[in-house]
Amino acid sequence: MSFENHCFCELAPLYVLDLLSEPERLSVEQQLAECPELADELAQYETAATAIPYSAPVVPMAENLKDRLFARLELEPLESLPSQTPGFDNILFPYLTVRSQDVQWQPQPIPGVEIAIFHTDLIKREIVGLFRAAPGMYYPMHRHAAIEEIYMLTGDLVVGDEVYGPGDYIRSQPGSVHGPHTIGGCMFFFRTSMDDEYHDFASAEGQGNFRF
Repeated sequence: MSFENHCFCELAPLYVLDLLSEPERLSVEQQLAECPELADELAQYETAATAIPYSAPVVPMAENLKDRLFARLELEPLESLPSQTPGFDNILFPYLTVRSQDVQWQPQPIPGVEIAIFHTDLIKREIVGLFRAAPGMYYPMHRHAAIEEIYMLTGDLVVGDEVYGPGDYIRSQPGSVHGPHTIGGCMFFFRTSMDDEYHDFASAEGQGNFRF
């Protein structure tokens, strides 16, 4: 397209749709600089362009579009993925909830420890849930692969020289090391990495995919 033989009114619609070559685009901008009143005409074209998507007819989505997309990405269909949150069969819900009566406690190899996993994110390598410990529980020393967050609900948790109780928030940075214990027992909400490194491997052995 030779822009020397076309007036502003012919180039402006293509300018709005970003269909001009670099020399053509610069020509339109030069005309705007030399003749500011052309800006009103360009604004009319921009208004018309924004209405184009709304004037197009609605095209129904193909029923197998999701399956084709998953196949193209070499992913399993959503229906075949196991639910990672108790009480939910459809992970397309806009939010996830777990009722108190649906909390599923799982005993751990470490004496006196139970956990309830609310959510597992395999992409972020992250676990969210509740941790419950009996009085006198000692957890193995471990190094955090990512940020760990704890919010105390009941009881006490001793980390280093500090004792934490209900309402306390503990945030451990990546690379930090600790081996907490409890005197009278405790329960807390946690968000932690699946890839923490354990130093006491004998005590941590057999914990499955949970790491605190």
